[in-house]
Amino acid sequence: MLNEVGYRQMKVADVCERAGITPPVLYLYFDNKLALTTDVLKEFLHRFITAAADGSGLTAYRTIYQANLRWVTLARANAGLMRCLLELSDDEPSFARLFSTASDDWYRRIADSVVRRFPAAGRERPAIELAVHALGGMIDELTRKLFADRTSAVPTLVATVAPTDDALAHFLSVLWYRALYGADPPTNEADPVAPRLVAAARVRPARPRRPAR
Repeated sequence: MLNEVGYRQMKVADVCERAGITPPVLYLYFDNKLALTTDVLKEFLHRFITAAADGSGLTAYRTIYQANLRWVTLARANAGLMRCLLELSDDEPSFARLFSTASDDWYRRIADSVVRRFPAAGRERPAIELAVHALGGMIDELTRKLFADRTSAVPTLVATVAPTDDALAHFLSVLWYRALYGADPPTNEADPVAPRLVAAARVRPARPRRPAR
C-alpha cells in the first residue's frame, strides 16, 4: 500500500482490508499508522544497507558500481517506498535520525573500504569521510528528483544519458571513483555509458584562432 499510494494517502482501514484482518488486530502490534510505516521502512532500509555493503573480491570500481546498481535498482522497483522514505525523513524527526544513522553507517563502511585499499590514506580519513558524505548527498538528491519530485528535469536527463539501471549505475560510479581515488576508472570496467563521460572530460578546449592579418 505504501508503494502504491504513499504514506499520506494510505488508510489503516485499507491496509487491514488488504491484509484480511480487522483494525483491532493491527493495533495489537502497531500503535498507529506512523509506527506501522516506520517498521516497514526500517526493514526496507536495513535490506539495502546490508545487501550493498559487501564488496569482497571485487575491484575498487566494481565495489562502487555494485553498490550504486543495488541502490538504483531497489529505488526504481520500490519507487513508492522511496518516496515514503524521503517524505518521512522530512516530516518526522525520529525517522530522520534513523535514516541519518543508517546513512552514516553506510558512509563509514565506504570510507573503510578506501582506507583498506590504500592504508596510507588513513592519515586523511576525515577528508575521505567528508567526500563520501558529499557523494552520498548527491545520490540522495538525485534519487529524490528521479523518483519523488514529479516536477524535476532529472528523469528526462536520465532517460537521455543513462536510460537503464546499469548505465546509470556506471555513470554515477565514475563520479564516485574520480572523487575518491583521484583518477578515472579502468575503461574496460566502466561500460556502457561511463566511457563517454571519461572521454568528454579529456577533450581539450579548442585554441582560439589568431585573427587574420
